[in-house]
Amino acid sequence: MGTIFNIQRYCLHDGDGIRTTVFFKGCPLNCVWCHNPEGLSKNQVISFSKGKCSLCGQCLSVCNGRTIDNGVMTIPRDMCITCSKCIAVCPNGANELVGKEVTAEEVIREVERDKAFYKTSGGGMTLSGGEPSFQAEFALELVTLAKERGISTFIETCGFGQVGFYDACAKQGCTFLYDIKCVDPAKHKALTGVDNKRIIDNLFYLFSKGADIIIRLPLIPTVNDSHEDIAALCSFLREHSGSYRYCEIMPYHALGVSKGEKIGREVYYAAENAGVADKERWRKQFASFGVEEIRIS
Repeated sequence: MGTIFNIQRYCLHDGDGIRTTVFFKGCPLNCVWCHNPEGLSKNQVISFSKGKCSLCGQCLSVCNGRTIDNGVMTIPRDMCITCSKCIAVCPNGANELVGKEVTAEEVIREVERDKAFYKTSGGGMTLSGGEPSFQAEFALELVTLAKERGISTFIETCGFGQVGFYDACAKQGCTFLYDIKCVDPAKHKALTGVDNKRIIDNLFYLFSKGADIIIRLPLIPTVNDSHEDIAALCSFLREHSGSYRYCEIMPYHALGVSKGEKIGREVYYAAENAGVADKERWRKQFASFGVEEIRIS
């Protein structure tokens, strides 16, 4: 059994071709800009949409912790036991349970629904999150089942799992969408909660095994895209050129802000989506440091 929070079909930006992306719950990092904050904890959580709430008070009858003060619904997150009673009584669908336990067979059956599209487009299954290595046994079971059914697997990862997980996935022929968020260890820890030693060590291990790797660079304006940050990234990319397929910039988008608010997570970084000017500046900076062939999603 594993815990996921979404299975999204017809994805075009999570690897080659048309893909079905499985979003795992649980992540060892806590990035200040997290795009999928609902995937940080492995536990289920209630997502509450203020815009859908009519303040009818139906949920107050089944949840002793909730209150309405000055026209605002208050949810004491430390008291919530995710009993889901608030979901059942809400007439507007303002409450939603995020996260469910599933078997690998259940997931694969959903993934197989679009097998014809994978064949014609070169697509397949992508494991994302959260972080797949956080539920390593479940992720490997999915990888094995997908290979048995002739479905390719891409794994989107922060790189902080155990090296044995990456070794096993590489032996199964997986492609890695491998994040490098910051080269400097101290800054990486300040931005994500962990330093990047294990992440870099795991990446070097995959390099040594000739694994299929696409390096992804999540760039967040004013956070990890300074001149010094990009210079360090480019130095790293040039040094290991030939060890990975290509490199792709993943520009910041603000979807995580509203999702974080719905689950009661404090928003640490909020800004407008990275714009055309940001992307052009990044392109010029990478080129100035000798890295011209870089994709921007």
